[in-house]
Amino acid sequence: MVNVLLSGGGNRGDVSLVKLLAKSIPENGRLLYIPVAISLTRSTFGQCYDWITSTHGRNSLTRIDMWTDLQNRSYEDMARYSGVFIGGGNTFSLLKQLRESGFDRLLVKYITKGLPVFGGSAGAIILGRDIGTAYFGGDADKNEVGLKVLKGLDVARGYSIACHHNGLKYDHLAAEYSERTGIPTIALGDSTGIQVKNHEILVIGPSSAKVFDGEKSSIFRKGAVLG
Repeated sequence: MVNVLLSGGGNRGDVSLVKLLAKSIPENGRLLYIPVAISLTRSTFGQCYDWITSTHGRNSLTRIDMWTDLQNRSYEDMARYSGVFIGGGNTFSLLKQLRESGFDRLLVKYITKGLPVFGGSAGAIILGRDIGTAYFGGDADKNEVGLKVLKGLDVARGYSIACHHNGLKYDHLAAEYSERTGIPTIALGDSTGIQVKNHEILVIGPSSAKVFDGEKSSIFRKGAVLG
């Protein structure tokens, strides 16, 4: 059982997905917020917390705790939370921190228990099959941490996830990536998201999602289901 919500990265696209996340969390439940992908040269963790509590607190996610250090965490620590929100930033840095702390394994276990996880931008990309998609898009990342293995947590039914995919400008890059790697790829714009639930993927948010599978591409509009 899986309930993963992935956003293309823009606040407009977050709204519908965050509403779904809020519905999945009991009234007395708590949300765990993980902002460690963010560059501290651009923001502080305090600013991240102010952002999530002011923006997403409007969607009933008012009981929010933030972890900025993933070392020495246990599954029992995570199990106290009714949902997890993984914020955006540098995808390569995020995956490196998850692996080195062992938090990637805890997160996969949490997801397979059917507990809801929200990923925005980098937080969405790491939940796909491969994070090579972070090299392109409207907010492309640099691999400044020297990450060699780009395998993601692979909880999106075998798809890689591309974010900030706005317009035709990046279509050829997504197509080239899918054809080169052999990995089907879901490209999400800033106002688009998907819900991966059990054996289906539902497109959410006002804009469409685009799927690249080798040389083929398909458009899936809001409400469409990828089998």
